Amino acid sequence: MVKKIFRIVLKTLLGIIAAIILFLVSSMLISKYDFGDPSEEIGERVSKLAFTHVNIVNVEADSTEAPGALIKNAKILLEEGKIVQILPDSVETPKGYREIDAKGGFALPGLMDMHTHIFDRSDLAMYLGHGVTTVRNMMGFPMHLRWRQQMELGSYPGSRLITASPTINSGNDTGPFHKNIDTPEEAVEAITDYKEKGYDFIKIYDGLNYDQFTAVMQTANANDLYVAGHPPHGIGIDTLLSFNLNSFEHIEEIVQGPLEYELSVPKGRKIAQKFKAANARLTITMSPFRNIYRTTVEGDDFLSSLPEEKINPFIEFIGQKQLQQWVNCNKGTYDWNVGKYKCMALLTQVFHEEDVNLLLGTDTGPSLTVPGLTLLDEIKILNDLDIPVLDIIKSGTIEAAKALQMDDEIGSIAIGKQAEMVIVKDNPLTDMNTLYNPVSIVKGETLYLEPDIEELKGLGRQKSNVYLTLGRFLNHLISK
Repeated sequence: MVKKIFRIVLKTLLGIIAAIILFLVSSMLISKYDFGDPSEEIGERVSKLAFTHVNIVNVEADSTEAPGALIKNAKILLEEGKIVQILPDSVETPKGYREIDAKGGFALPGLMDMHTHIFDRSDLAMYLGHGVTTVRNMMGFPMHLRWRQQMELGSYPGSRLITASPTINSGNDTGPFHKNIDTPEEAVEAITDYKEKGYDFIKIYDGLNYDQFTAVMQTANANDLYVAGHPPHGIGIDTLLSFNLNSFEHIEEIVQGPLEYELSVPKGRKIAQKFKAANARLTITMSPFRNIYRTTVEGDDFLSSLPEEKINPFIEFIGQKQLQQWVNCNKGTYDWNVGKYKCMALLTQVFHEEDVNLLLGTDTGPSLTVPGLTLLDEIKILNDLDIPVLDIIKSGTIEAAKALQMDDEIGSIAIGKQAEMVIVKDNPLTDMNTLYNPVSIVKGETLYLEPDIEELKGLGRQKSNVYLTLGRFLNHLISK
């Protein structure tokens, strides 16, 4: 009798294990395919397009007050996805151009999110629907290489995708999705592999030691790849700044790295001065910790106030767990989160005052952040810290383009550059809230008017299910 029960239990367990294996393997296989293509093309392809009665935000101006910060009463001519002429509006439009009357609206370059995490292809449609024409994905999975190609071919509507490699890290405190290395030789091997696979740049994390970090920088440089990421905590800031990192990520990492968790604004100013002297870039990303701060202070009231935009269900589950832990936290945790956020805000002001080259980014992915929408929220957060809107927009257009080494192609509305721009009703330099409601978006030869923009956002709400998302994560774990 006992043997019979044992056989039944064993058979049941084997059946469960087999079912789990089948589930995981099938999810990995199916996740290599993409579902949810639009039934018909969104937007209209126009080879020759003229925007009339438009004012241009000149992101290459020094300040809002500088002459030429706004090019008023202009006409922008686009041909085959390029900006070919910028004329006074009084000049007659050449024959053959489709005219769009901007009705005195304002044109600015397509925005760029320089630090995001794309976990769903539809995130790229949602980004574009919010006027974001380029995103820099900061943790590369195999799916990103596929999605990048689809964006390049125009087979799916969305923002340009620039993708990091899998994140290279070391030590005992690494994330499960990081590429954990033990030796400099492993760094060389990993970067060589990522170059062959086609990742755009190398992402690093804070656990690397000096020898590993040096190997990363040398190998990336030899492979014509730049490096960006979390500054390794075990390496001094002066040494880090002596290397040519493309960008340091997160104002929070200034607290956790060079400040060694000391909430000292005076010491932070000295670090900002070193950044300026080294011509180093910093991507701020206040938004995720802002959500942590507000959850700490406001609890469930804040969580219930978050926009009801659709995000990937697996990422939403993680985000709920990330934020829920701060509801009704103890006094020590409460005081630390509040003090840390206020310090991050002051440090952001200090880095701007010291004229550090800042980049606009969100770290979208964690903490219930929303693709596209959170970038506009980030602009508002920074503007509330008394940073001029023009400076913020520059950090997400021309300065971002320079960091991407693409400023000869994108980042400003200038003759010869790609046609990537957003038209809004009001002057964003005096009212940034107008950015939430673009009236038209141009990406290449495709024009998106307001109904098309709503379609893009609708497509952006069509998220992959947990089954597909889990398969993509498993593919990454095996291939990283």
